[in-house]
Amino acid sequence: MVGPTQGGDGLGFGRGGGWYRRRLERDLGMRDVPFLGRRPSRRGRAATTIDRTVGRRRAATAVVLAGMLLAACGGGGAGRADRDPAADGRLGSQPLVARTPAQFEADLATLRGRVVVVNFWASWCGPCRDEMPALEQVSRDYAGAGRPVTVVGVDVSDQRQAANAFLTKAGVSYPTVFDSKGLSGGVATSWSVTALPQTWFVAPDGTRASRLARPVTAAELRSRIDALLAGS
Repeated sequence: MVGPTQGGDGLGFGRGGGWYRRRLERDLGMRDVPFLGRRPSRRGRAATTIDRTVGRRRAATAVVLAGMLLAACGGGGAGRADRDPAADGRLGSQPLVARTPAQFEADLATLRGRVVVVNFWASWCGPCRDEMPALEQVSRDYAGAGRPVTVVGVDVSDQRQAANAFLTKAGVSYPTVFDSKGLSGGVATSWSVTALPQTWFVAPDGTRASRLARPVTAAELRSRIDALLAGS
């Protein structure tokens, strides 16, 4: 039978059962063992719900922050990793600045009033490598004398890493550009270059004065440059 102090459920949870449950906990050592059917208080349930909500919000915040960090590091930019690192520099700002025919003509337009020597070459071209010291020496001589002469190298249909290694080894100081399409629709094609090496001479007014479709010597370079300077 269920006693009056035991509660309607027989376990001390009904009306008047509080005294009975305390007796069992005290006499039988059940203080640490919860009774069957005992439910957490409303306050406990609310705390659990809040904890779960906060946890979800923290997880969502972590995802957003991770995405922002990835974008800041360049992972979110689809084209950034593939972009040419030397495509945005001006002529002479760094070796092997990439150029299209239109960009190269714009570069030359900024050199009006000067004699410009345009040398088409490649690191895989033996005669190109052989003539490079002469071009470098002439470039330094005219620059040292304060004469309005600029030598510009155009690296044609080459691998930039190999070309850069060669320029460094040869100690080339004059500006060079990278013509990736080269003989197949690049700057070289727009200048009627079909074989390497080839050197063009541009007058101070921007016109193409002459060219040598073979390796050049320092003496030949000086002779043609001086003739253009005299006629300017």
